[in-house]
Amino acid sequence: MPVKAEVRACVGSSCHVRGSRAVLKRFAEIIKAENLGDEVVLLGSFCMERCGECMNWKFNDEDFSSRSVEEAEERLRSKLAEVLQERK
Repeated sequence: MPVKAEVRACVGSSCHVRGSRAVLKRFAEIIKAENLGDEVVLLGSFCMERCGECMNWKFNDEDFSSRSVEEAEERLRSKLAEVLQERK
């Protein structure tokens, strides 16, 4: 299957301090659990230049800032639902 989504999580120092490592770990677990490894690429990214916000990440070209791992997970699951819908 072709790649349908690219997820980039900031691993710059500000986001790292806010928990981006835990977000990356959780995103990887979700992608694996949903068997989306062939359709979703997960990458770390250096500074996204939005350091004043929370943990920063992108789903394709859409920017997100999440205050917690749980908030990031909720938003990611919502975006992944779109990818899963396209499978059908």
